[in-house]
Parts: sequence; structure tokens; C-alpha cells
Amino acid sequence: MSGVVIGMDPHKRSATIEIMAGDEAVLEGGRYGTDAAGYQQMLVAVKAWPERIWAVAGTAGRQR
Repeated sequence: MSGVVIGMDPHKRSATIEIMAGDEAVLEGGRYGTDAAGYQQMLVAVKAWPERIWAVAGTAGRQR
């Protein structure tokens, strides 16, 4: 499969993601805790898509 966009909406105690294909079809999604265990679970969930771009809500378009 080609690249995907992972949309993330972070909050104090959780982060919600949706993994979207190029046609904006939602392939997968989930809600994860903001602790170390939740972070590891999120990494496992997105591992299936090595070609990914993250779009994080609330960053005002900042890039690193």
C-alpha cells in the first residue's frame, strides 16, 4: 500500500488517531493514553504503514 496520513488529535490524557489513505478512506483509528504504554501501543498500530505523514491538530502548521 502507498503512503498514508495519520491525523492526530492530542489531549492531556489521550491521543486519538485516524489513519487515512490517499482517497481519505479511514483505514484504522484508535485512542491511546499519553503515558509510555499508550505511546508504545500507538507505535505498534502505525507500524503497518512505514510510508506515513503525521498531521497533528493544534500545531498551527509547524514543521520540524
